[in-house]
Amino acid sequence: MLVFWGDLVHYLYFVIAGIIAFFLVKNLFKREKRNGLVYDIVYAYCIIPFVLRILFIK
Repeated sequence: MLVFWGDLVHYLYFVIAGIIAFFLVKNLFKREKRNGLVYDIVYAYCIIPFVLRILFIK
C-alpha cells in the first residue's frame, strides 16, 4: 500500500512540475516587460530543475 502512495506522489510531482515548466516556458517567450538578459537567466534557472527531473537526473 505504501508503494502505491509513493508512486502516486512521484507521478503527481511530475505532473505538477510539467505544468509549472510549461507556464514558465510560455511566459518566457510572451514577455512584454522585463526583456533583459538577467530575466532570461532567472527563467532558465527556474526551468532547469524541472527538465532535470523529467530526464531523471538528480
